[in-house]
Amino acid sequence: MLSKPLWRIGVAAMLIASEGLCAHAEGKGRPYVHGIANLKFTIEGSHVIVGLFAPAATMLGFESAPRTQVESETLKLARENLAAGDGMIRFNTKAGCRLVKAKVDTDLPDAVRSGKSTTRDGPARVEISAEYRFECARPEALDSAALGLFMGFPALERALVRYLMPDGQGAAELTPGNPVVSFVPL
Repeated sequence: MLSKPLWRIGVAAMLIASEGLCAHAEGKGRPYVHGIANLKFTIEGSHVIVGLFAPAATMLGFESAPRTQVESETLKLARENLAAGDGMIRFNTKAGCRLVKAKVDTDLPDAVRSGKSTTRDGPARVEISAEYRFECARPEALDSAALGLFMGFPALERALVRYLMPDGQGAAELTPGNPVVSFVPL
């Protein structure tokens, strides 16, 4: 007889599968699939740390140094939008969470590369990452988060979310039609 409800087994299987993908992925140890972002929420007391990783093509529409002024502006706007972490990730209002720090990293230069080269410079697979730190006034009320990422980045099709909290861990797959993760520990 099964001791856990079937939905918990499904979530546990998704966690194991995402860990397996990470172990076998090239580069920085994360899966590299266009259209998909990976998020990890770590909840400890009143602090929440969120890590975001996605292929540049998913977030920008290109994955190498900007070749045109439009690409350069797109990169600048993406960085600005991602730096507004409380717009990209919104926790339920009862928890009273506020963004205290945001850090956005890309392996791309800001400026358009000069020259007549038809190839792009830089690594073959460029990733955009961000780390957000939130402080919650009422962490006991923290039970969900909604992703605003889907509105700002239309090429983003799915977000694979893992969360770790004192009571356990869990996972979810979010989409533009279902952008909310509920923190239900296993």
